[in-house]
Amino acid sequence: MYLYIDVGNTRIKWQHRDDKEILDVGNIMVENFTDIDFSHLAEVKRVVVSNVNHSVVLDKIKEILTPFNCPIIEACSESNQTLINDYVDPGSLGVDRWLTAMGAWKTQKKALLVINAGTAITVDLIALDTQGRPHFKGGMILPGVAISMAILNNSTSLIDVGMGICQYPSLNTTDAVTTGIFTAIQGAVNQVCKKLPASLPILLTGGDAQTIYEQADNDWKARIVLEENLLFEGLTLLNV
Repeated sequence: MYLYIDVGNTRIKWQHRDDKEILDVGNIMVENFTDIDFSHLAEVKRVVVSNVNHSVVLDKIKEILTPFNCPIIEACSESNQTLINDYVDPGSLGVDRWLTAMGAWKTQKKALLVINAGTAITVDLIALDTQGRPHFKGGMILPGVAISMAILNNSTSLIDVGMGICQYPSLNTTDAVTTGIFTAIQGAVNQVCKKLPASLPILLTGGDAQTIYEQADNDWKARIVLEENLLFEGLTLLNV
């Protein structure tokens, strides 16, 4: 029995698995991290954690896990037998990006773009070298949907909107903001796609993946495969 934990910027998520299937899942807002409760889990042999938040959150999780008396593995962004990290400073790469890339490679086993639409949106490339070995080639980071909307709402006196409809031209401020945000995301991905082979598949994951997919234009929508839990799939590769 294994416990995989993703401590993100906004939420803490977890999966309880055995060697064959997912037995239990859960999530909680990061600000409520002291309320995490794993007491309902009958057995945990090993814990694997991804953390991009403050160390105090991880320290509390470790304390909560003490009754299981099991090893706790903290994920890092170092190259391994699954994927080679080409980042200039591998240690500076967010472990969530790294694990998502590892999960993407695990599910596809070929060169691809992986887009993680979370608090921030990352667009990363996995490419093969001449010997067929997969490399994480880096990519780009842009503000996520919620961040983009919050910036406009908080920085302008006349904009205070929620999610609207993506359509151009828009005849109200809510739709205009929504259209601007999603068009910016599409434009960023389209620019990346222009630099790469048209046959390259795109894996789209993260909390806003479905929304971005629905708003995507046909230039790259046909190449998208929606995948859940890529980060957790990456965590399973560290359970050795």
